[in-house]
Amino acid sequence: MSRTIVTLVGKDHVGIIAAVCNYFAENDINILDIKQTTVQDYINMILIVDTSNYKGGFDTLNAGLEKVGEKVGCIIKATHEDVFEMMHRI
Repeated sequence: MSRTIVTLVGKDHVGIIAAVCNYFAENDINILDIKQTTVQDYINMILIVDTSNYKGGFDTLNAGLEKVGEKVGCIIKATHEDVFEMMHRI
């Protein structure tokens, strides 16, 4: 399994989660876990996804998520799980 951490931040509105989930479904990416919080009008979401069956490379994944983010008005970034863990290590 190849786990990737995806973060999303932006102004909340209808359709954000649908757009992200559709992108994952179209690219054979399985969502393993989701945590979402909304503070006033802003959404902050973190997803752990399995990219084992994804046919593209990591740059392609980030470019695709960036396009989805532009469409829904959010910033969406993917980070390898290992890199994410190193960044948040105490």
